[in-house]
Amino acid sequence: MTGPVEHEVMTLATPYALHAVDDGEVERHLADAPPAVAQEFAAEVTAVRESMARVSAATALEPPAYLRDRILAAVETPGQVHQLRPKRWRTAALAAAAAVVVAAAGVGVGTVLRPTTPAPTPSTAQQVFAAPDVRTVSGPIPTGGTATVVFSRERNAGVLVMNNVAPPATGTVYQMWLLRDTGPQSAGTMDQAAVAPSTTAVLPDLGDATALAFTVEPGKGSTAPTAPIFAELPLT
Repeated sequence: MTGPVEHEVMTLATPYALHAVDDGEVERHLADAPPAVAQEFAAEVTAVRESMARVSAATALEPPAYLRDRILAAVETPGQVHQLRPKRWRTAALAAAAAVVVAAAGVGVGTVLRPTTPAPTPSTAQQVFAAPDVRTVSGPIPTGGTATVVFSRERNAGVLVMNNVAPPATGTVYQMWLLRDTGPQSAGTMDQAAVAPSTTAVLPDLGDATALAFTVEPGKGSTAPTAPIFAELPLT
């Protein structure tokens, strides 16, 4: 069974994959972890990086002009990292990493040679990754694998990334629900064909949702959950 220390190591997998934490610190934790945990950690890092590469390739565009200045200002501000509260440092680092992913995906020779070409309208995923309030939350799926949501309240949307999650049984779907005070609202479904080793989906209209929940539903989905929630990610 995975203990508290091993669980803490696994929570660092997504930030490590995005180069948002100190490599040496993470590797010291891994050195003390059981071999099975280290192997699971490596698999999770590979899956996250492959997912982000696909998302970046599919949503590449020229980064906004303010992005470079914002990142440089954050890096150059004396003592800024040390002033962050412990519970928020990973969120801040992930936000910077997501911005770098968008910037790296968007700058190319074609952009330099054709400066007058109108930039395409940013996709929802692009807007989320570049948002100033971008946040990331990850958690295990009981049947195996992990789910990660990168989301922005300012953009009112999120991007779900699922890694190594087993497909639902024949005749059923995974259904995502945005949990609100007024009740759960469907955020889409995934059948067997939609669930791959690494799967991404856009979550529009976050509104006042406090969590993203998952159930297994019959057929093509339900208007309200008919089965117990088997996984939940807080959107706070």
